[in-house]
Amino acid sequence: MGTGRRSGRLIIVGIVRGRRRRSGRPSGGGPPVAALGPTSAEALDLLPTGIVLTDQEGRIVRRNAAADALVDSWEDGVLGRRIVERLLEAVRPGAEATREQVRTPGPRPRVFEVVVRPVPDEMTSDLRPPSTVHRGAVALFDDVTERMRVEAVRRDFVANVSHELKTPLGAISLLAEALEGEVDPEVAARLTGRIGTEARRVSDLVEDLLDLRAIEEFDASSPTTVDLVSVAAEVVDRVEPLADRRGVSMVAEYHDTAPVTGVRTQLLSLVRNLVENGVKYSDDGDTVRLSVTGRGEEVEVRVSDEGIGIPEDDHSRVFERFYRVDRARARDTGGSGLGLSIVRNVVQRHGGSIELHSREGEGTTVTVRLPSEATT
Repeated sequence: MGTGRRSGRLIIVGIVRGRRRRSGRPSGGGPPVAALGPTSAEALDLLPTGIVLTDQEGRIVRRNAAADALVDSWEDGVLGRRIVERLLEAVRPGAEATREQVRTPGPRPRVFEVVVRPVPDEMTSDLRPPSTVHRGAVALFDDVTERMRVEAVRRDFVANVSHELKTPLGAISLLAEALEGEVDPEVAARLTGRIGTEARRVSDLVEDLLDLRAIEEFDASSPTTVDLVSVAAEVVDRVEPLADRRGVSMVAEYHDTAPVTGVRTQLLSLVRNLVENGVKYSDDGDTVRLSVTGRGEEVEVRVSDEGIGIPEDDHSRVFERFYRVDRARARDTGGSGLGLSIVRNVVQRHGGSIELHSREGEGTTVTVRLPSEATT
């Protein structure tokens, strides 16, 4: 089946030819063909990669099941036409392998990576290169849309983390230089306070990143009973000092108990991020309200504020990592831009839902609904 210079993928083509022999045994001896298991056609159909084989005239002689599933139309579809064109080019004398990405149009565009290789005649000797005359061609293609999306998310994530760390670390460096040799105690105290603020920004960002990672890797195989009323009460105790410093009032309304099945640390992170966001984006004299209510098969957690609100165009993006509606306000409050992303991940992993209602300049209300313990 050829020499060691052939790739693993081209060996598949060799197998296809070998299986078409009329003899009951493959070349070189060995067990009967019937003892070798599935036929070559069945083997190709098991592969997730689309595979198309042609003869030396460029006529398609075999398509596996994945190829037909990935291509909407071999005559009119963008992907089908491109594969056929490249296969016809590949059987021409002197043709070389090609690799390209093909984007399909439509409301949900897809991206396919297509590799087309000519299948040359066997080498006549170890000293002579393969003939420029081909006995056919093979196309291999995959849907790489999701892979490209994940890669883009990864690049954006790394870029955002780098930027978010660079800003406070740069500020700390400049403040430390200014503090060096400063003899005025008042100025020195002010610079020291600023350094502490920027250091807390770095610490908060790292903590949020660790929380997000823990949530995304969460194994829900051993959940416990968590009372969201006790979670909410603990959050109020934690956030009250921040609210007092900003002149924001907090109002909490609870039922006696509100049990859900889940992970307490994650649910604590969920409620804390909602309440902290409400406080950070409210002004002096505003009120943030937190309520936890059992509603039949669900437990509802609602946080509302009278703050700056969110423009309607931004509603669909506020749960993205590092997305901020008001970046200047976020710098003042020390927000990492990960809070609502953490909230969304916790809600999804606990089988719940989340709603956001907001109007610019009038405030925001976020409602989370989780299955109560009785229904899980």
